[in-house]
Amino acid sequence: MAIRYLCKPLGLLSLPADKGQMIDVAGGGRLPGLRDQAPPREIHLRDLWAVVMRHWKVVVFLTVVVAGGAYLSSRGAIPRYQSNLTVQMSSPKQVFARADDIDVDELALRTDPILSEALVLTTQPLALRVVEALALQLEVEGDPTIQRQRVFSAIEVDSYPPYRTYELEQHSPSRGFELKTLDGEIIAAGRYYELASGPGFSFRPLPPEGSARTVRFSIVRSEHAAGWVRAGLGYRVREGTNAVDISFTGSDPSLVPLVLNQAALELREDGAARARAAAARKREYIAEQLVRAEEAAREKLAELQQFKEDQRITDLTAEEASIVRSISTFGQERQRLLVRITILSETLAGMDTLGIEGLNRLAAIQGTESNPVLAFQIRRLLELYEERRRLTAGALGLREDNPQVQAVDQQIGAGHVALRSAVDAELQSLHRREEAITSEVARLRQQLMAFPGKETRIAQLQLEGSIVEDTYRYLLAQFQQARMQEMTIAPYVSILDGASGAFRIGTNLRQKVLLGLLVGLLLGIGGAFFLEYLDQTIKSAADIERSIGTPVLGRIPLESKLAAGSNGRRQEIVVLTHLSADDPAVEAFRALRTNVTFVGAERPVQLITVTSPGPGEGKSTTAANLALVLAQGGGSTLLVDGDLRRSLLHRTFGVLQEPGLTDVLIGQARAREAIRPEIQPHFDVLPAGAAPPNPAELLSSDAMRRLIAELRRDYEFIVMDTPPSLPVTDAVVLSALADATILVMRAGETEETAAQRAVEELRRVRARVAGAVLNGVSARGDRYYTYYSRRYGPRRRRAPTRSLRSRLLSSL
Repeated sequence: MAIRYLCKPLGLLSLPADKGQMIDVAGGGRLPGLRDQAPPREIHLRDLWAVVMRHWKVVVFLTVVVAGGAYLSSRGAIPRYQSNLTVQMSSPKQVFARADDIDVDELALRTDPILSEALVLTTQPLALRVVEALALQLEVEGDPTIQRQRVFSAIEVDSYPPYRTYELEQHSPSRGFELKTLDGEIIAAGRYYELASGPGFSFRPLPPEGSARTVRFSIVRSEHAAGWVRAGLGYRVREGTNAVDISFTGSDPSLVPLVLNQAALELREDGAARARAAAARKREYIAEQLVRAEEAAREKLAELQQFKEDQRITDLTAEEASIVRSISTFGQERQRLLVRITILSETLAGMDTLGIEGLNRLAAIQGTESNPVLAFQIRRLLELYEERRRLTAGALGLREDNPQVQAVDQQIGAGHVALRSAVDAELQSLHRREEAITSEVARLRQQLMAFPGKETRIAQLQLEGSIVEDTYRYLLAQFQQARMQEMTIAPYVSILDGASGAFRIGTNLRQKVLLGLLVGLLLGIGGAFFLEYLDQTIKSAADIERSIGTPVLGRIPLESKLAAGSNGRRQEIVVLTHLSADDPAVEAFRALRTNVTFVGAERPVQLITVTSPGPGEGKSTTAANLALVLAQGGGSTLLVDGDLRRSLLHRTFGVLQEPGLTDVLIGQARAREAIRPEIQPHFDVLPAGAAPPNPAELLSSDAMRRLIAELRRDYEFIVMDTPPSLPVTDAVVLSALADATILVMRAGETEETAAQRAVEELRRVRARVAGAVLNGVSARGDRYYTYYSRRYGPRRRRAPTRSLRSRLLSSL
């Protein structure tokens, strides 16, 4: 389709053919009809160049506008700098797994710990810590070329300073500096490298690198500074590795590497701090339970000792001992169930905020893998989080409002609901099991009641003491392990390469202007071809042959003398007798005479009608000058003004309008009386006469046929100027009586559809269309007249190309 649009204005496409439609051409032959398929010709570079040259003003305008816009928009642009570093991350899952004393299988969890840790770079808390560490609340304003680290050192800013703007006047090293408010109040003054304090901040000023200057800076909110820190940070996880490339982009080349290094350090400490906090929470919980277990163990031991002393009991029977052991075993199992119930209850309470780390801890709970439903839901949620990360990761990742991302979010929400149900079901199962153990212990204790009361009491006391003692030992071991793990947790993020030196990114002013020139040139060329496509007028002989399928008999050059008369109106016809003999227009009409002569080689051509699709296309000028060159060839020629509606030929040759053709047709004059003889040698003129009310009926009458037969006997050539063929039917009527019809078109004005309709009208009456004449051809755009322009150019002034204003006026 794009090639078709490109070729259409160049005249390289042919119209589809209608079966059986043919039109008459010169010599009695028949060429393909208006819609017959013409062989396409190849696109040549000069065709494309011609389109560009016809619309060169559009190309130049768009090129200048785009390049100028690129220059204006880039002149005040602030340069951007970037620094890079690389970190290596170990798996944080192993750290948290050690804190829970559980082995975690990386492949089973199917999460991306590297990406999860890298996401911390985009969080507000990390950015606030970077701002606080580097005192980024102090921002330099005004000149973007001033680097903060070359003006200030040892900067400190309070938590809630007054948010104001100040000026630092840097004088010569002997005079030092002055710190002022915008009102001119001096806050501090002194020598360089001395401490300068303001309301809520302090720093040590550095001497200027050049001459004295004034640096304006502001104390802004931490959240504001954290915003541009977060905006400048970026990361990329290297595929197949645990390395992450981190970058920071900013406008201060001295500050960019510092911010990047500090962000990496904060990331390194963030993971270790979270792991230590988790281990501390576990240690504190175990310590509370350990104190309670120790007190319970001491109470049970004292109670058993007191009972034995009071009852003087030393041992139990073997059966009693077996029952006691069973009760002890069930008691230990019940204690483990209570621990799992407590952990699952806490997990269920925080299910709404449960993330990837919570899922990992839930999967690491002892006994979770034994529940296939719960294990499946956990793995399913982890897989959904992994899929969402792949969709949104990287610069080419999808946005949050993307339908695929929203669909995954919906699946994650549904997975949380299913996980909650699975956890709730597991809790119910554990409760039922705990109740069953309690019932079994009660039953065993009932059996002990069958023994003597003293033995039963001893067994009960020993059982309770054993349970409490086992619990105490277990908690003591867990407490010691938690303390060791808390002390041994280390950062799992390692900085492989420190921040590189800041380097400029993006395009500079020269590159943007060159890019603007290129883009503007491409837009201009595209606009030129678009305008050419919109222009449906006939501009060359190839357009005529393509659109209507008729040969071009002549191409009349665009000359000022032929384009307008003495009063500047196109309605005034200029004949060849007013031009020099070697004028290109004269040579063009001689070529037209030659072609018309060859048209009659097979079939004699005596009566020639000249018409055009619409008014103002040069048909009267072509008819008059064609008749003149035929008369100059020695043949007796009669020029008939058949345009009974707007006759012009009588004024062109200076003869009376009446009597004329109308008078002959209505019988008020004879042909000999109406014809003006010998206007030029062998050249006579028959004017139109008075304007009749019914010109179409007169021209199609028998009187018109008898007049034509009479004129054929007296003249070798009869050239008849007819009205335009589309507005009225006069030309169609006369063309049916003629030996040949010439269709005149004006380059750049006659539309293709109008020419096609004109040929269709003529074809309906079986008129013989000998060919077409293209009027107003520019010598610059048509190589046909290059010879004439070279030969006669030095001796005559070149006719200027019509301006847009003259073309608009001439079309009115």
